[in-house]
Amino acid sequence: MNSFENKCLSICCLGYNHANFLKDNLNSICAIQYKNIEVIVVDDGSKDDSVLLLNELASSFPYPIKIIAQQNTGNIGKNFNNALKQATGEFITFISLDDVFHSKIILSELEEMNKNPQLAFIASSKTLSIDNEGIVNESISPELPLHTIENPTTEDLLELEYSAFGSFYIQGAIIRKEIIDNFSGFDEDMTGDDIILRTKLFNFMLKESHWDFKIIKENNVFYRFHDNNIHKNTPRQIRIVTEYLDKFWSNKPNPPILIDWACYMINTSSFEHSIDTLTLNKRAKSLLSEEKIQQAIKESLKNDSDKSFFKKFIFSKQKVNETGRQIVLFGFIKFTYEKHKKRPKNQKIHYLKY
Repeated sequence: MNSFENKCLSICCLGYNHANFLKDNLNSICAIQYKNIEVIVVDDGSKDDSVLLLNELASSFPYPIKIIAQQNTGNIGKNFNNALKQATGEFITFISLDDVFHSKIILSELEEMNKNPQLAFIASSKTLSIDNEGIVNESISPELPLHTIENPTTEDLLELEYSAFGSFYIQGAIIRKEIIDNFSGFDEDMTGDDIILRTKLFNFMLKESHWDFKIIKENNVFYRFHDNNIHKNTPRQIRIVTEYLDKFWSNKPNPPILIDWACYMINTSSFEHSIDTLTLNKRAKSLLSEEKIQQAIKESLKNDSDKSFFKKFIFSKQKVNETGRQIVLFGFIKFTYEKHKKRPKNQKIHYLKY
């Protein structure tokens, strides 16, 4: 055990059908070896044996643990807010029950937070992923852009939320509860969760400039990588970030990363699904005016074997002049392009004449 003053750490856990990983998660909490911990678990209507197993494990768990079993909401922000309402600690951290803490790093974060009352939070710029068996796979652990920035400012962190949709993961970050309470935690009316919390945190710190923070380069959590990870759902991610941009960055253009995500979705999803996503809100609709998106739509329509429905009800193409063509979506979203003349097969063209 450590020898420094132990202010209480409230660990807010969220789970849905994570029965297979609960023991690993709770063991990683015990391995932190910190004297003053409380655990609040919100089970969001799991269909497996999560709640039963949680109650069994709680009987021998060395720390106070509160289990909130509720009907499924799918609202991560609301669920974490429910946990925050039960939290009594000076420090807060978050984790999904399928992930595990890097326990010794969490302990070092707590030591820093206890020693320095001016620290608003400590977070990590590094991620590491594990499979269902707990094996680390560095090849699927992307390096966060923050990892290469030395001595970042609050402004740097906020800019990363806009340009990269993330500066760090909130799981494993230690944040002072008084600050989270000041800006009322997560926004329950939005699909996003961590990106909202971070942005509100950074905006608060810009106003209250006496607060400091620390970014460490060691991973503080091991993230479970499996088929139903939310971040692998591109349409949902686009919904999250377009809602986010509309609320916090309404006057800024679409960042390149969003355009790339949308192109990926168009190339890998049905045309109907893509159009549904690209008309979700004002920001999503603005993507249809991006040249790169328009080109992706054209290519998608060329490759779509079932275009008759869309051509009849959603999509139409009109001849403007000898080479100009106009695509119309929903009868009012229009963009034009130049039709290239077909070249005979095997014709070689010098680059100067291309």
